[in-house]
Amino acid sequence: MSSYDIAIIGNGILGSTLSLELTKINKNLKILLLGPKNKFGSASVASGAMINVFAEIENNFLDNKFLTKRFELGVKALKMWKNHHLNLEKQSKEKIEIKWGTYIINSSRGTKYEDRLFEYLQKVLKKKEFLKFKQDLVNPDKINGLSAQAPHRPIRSIKVEDGIINSIQLLKSIDKIINNTKNIYLLDGVAKRINKLKSGIEIETNNEKIKASKIVLANGAYAQFLVDQIKELKNNTPRLFFGAGSAVILDYNKTRNNFIKSQNKENIPELAIRTMDRGHACGLHLLPFKSHMYLGASSAIFTKPEKNPRVNSIAFMLNDGMNQIGPCIGRSSVKSLTYGFRPVSEDIFPMIGKSNIEDIWYLNGTKRDGLTISPYICSELAKEILLGKSNLPKEFFPSRNLISYFNKDIAIQKSVIAHYNKENTHNMMLPDSNNFEEYFNRIKNNINIVYKKYKIKNFGIHPELLGNYRLGIINKRLLKEK
Repeated sequence: MSSYDIAIIGNGILGSTLSLELTKINKNLKILLLGPKNKFGSASVASGAMINVFAEIENNFLDNKFLTKRFELGVKALKMWKNHHLNLEKQSKEKIEIKWGTYIINSSRGTKYEDRLFEYLQKVLKKKEFLKFKQDLVNPDKINGLSAQAPHRPIRSIKVEDGIINSIQLLKSIDKIINNTKNIYLLDGVAKRINKLKSGIEIETNNEKIKASKIVLANGAYAQFLVDQIKELKNNTPRLFFGAGSAVILDYNKTRNNFIKSQNKENIPELAIRTMDRGHACGLHLLPFKSHMYLGASSAIFTKPEKNPRVNSIAFMLNDGMNQIGPCIGRSSVKSLTYGFRPVSEDIFPMIGKSNIEDIWYLNGTKRDGLTISPYICSELAKEILLGKSNLPKEFFPSRNLISYFNKDIAIQKSVIAHYNKENTHNMMLPDSNNFEEYFNRIKNNINIVYKKYKIKNFGIHPELLGNYRLGIINKRLLKEK
């Protein structure tokens, strides 16, 4: 039986980055990085990828200490990214395309609640601690590639510091460094079972058994299949769900452009263009790279992974992109589709740190933020594992009760708005404005049924997880009322 000091289950952006951070502290560690060579299911492989910090905020998030702490992880990572990118290029001798700056548009196609969110973003960016990050109001007519018509016309836009990075090049660079790093061992496979031993952990794969003094669950929601086998762990950690996301890779269609001798650079986006957060999905976004454009992304939470993206998700993105961004999408060619799973915890907050079982650690539950916050959380987790001390928020350690999303009243109100924003995005129209009160009351009544089912008095359920609560797929043991 092969034996290692640390086995990292999951070879996506988090597991791979952690392996390198561990070796920075102790070059003599024997580390196993376990995962399928093609990284199937990895959110990073399927992502654009956005380094999204300010573009992903929600209204009044600073009033919630847990949302604030999650946001702070992104801010700390954002400060590291430029040096992190340069170091990866230097060590791997590979180019990684990166662009800084994102245009966030406030579209007339959105609801008044999106308008309020846009204004809240402006308010946040004016705070003293965030003034160092570039912020500019931009006339939407001046943004290359953005040429939407009424009723989808953008009203206003703001440019934020957030950037985009070529995820395939990023992962290739990290993989190359790992291959050249002594004492990091790669295993192409999938963990089928983990067993707690008197000393250390045993991992069963398809073909062999492996022993490690410590293991780190960095394999997204697939980790839940392993956790379910250990009752003591299952009963003390929030469940993980598959946050499915699909996107379309578009070609610039040089054949067409050459044929019509098109030199109109205004039709070619220079930086990321995206809408606000909608219904707690990440909003429509178009990311331009040298060789392609990335149009994303769908968002759905599954308890079990589906093998391929759904047709309605792809169709909606293409139609919405052509309407709200413009003809640069419709005149491009479809190059490929991407599909992966973001790990979503049972309370939507990260799960990073040591579990209640000795030698089992989590690097998981990061939702859409995994790639963005990877430089910071991987560096800090390496310190926590090897030195016993880090700046990771203790609130996000994996063995915990579920974290309330605001309080019950605010959570219900936000759920109603999220539901409305989502249905509006999918072209829902009420007969007239007098129907709004009836419409909102109907949504609120359906939400209240879920709260009554669990006899909840104060706890707030995140809007994205209401469906799972409705189906009874939550760990009731961790739902504690204050």
